[in-house]
Amino acid sequence: MAKRIQGKHIKHSPNVKLQTETQFASAFYVKSSTPYISAIKKITKQLNKFSKTTGVKKYNNDQYKKIQYITVKGMGRTIERTLKIAMRFQDLDYRVDILTGSVQVLDEFEIDACAKDGDEEREYRKRMVSSIEARIWLKRE
Repeated sequence: MAKRIQGKHIKHSPNVKLQTETQFASAFYVKSSTPYISAIKKITKQLNKFSKTTGVKKYNNDQYKKIQYITVKGMGRTIERTLKIAMRFQDLDYRVDILTGSVQVLDEFEIDACAKDGDEEREYRKRMVSSIEARIWLKRE
């Protein structure tokens, strides 16, 4: 077992890939602070936005017509909340696919090297975190 690091833990976002506008619009990331009801409302808005009955021209172009599902992602302790959201949409007669996996994240720690100088040493550690992806398929007429 690895020794525990004494110091300040600096959190970084695990998303390192750049996303296109359509990928950004069709993805929803669940955080530990995301309220369940507002997540349901936001995902419902996204699903309605991409249906064919939408009158907004922006969402009726070819890029947005290629979108077949909304992706809901969660990692670590948000897996349970992500599954609850996916099950809610499955109860609303949406087709839902669940994909599981692991993501490698980088933790950064600030360690007080010398209390006199005020210098801080940084230590980086990689670790694997469980992740889940729920695909909620659009209902298109």
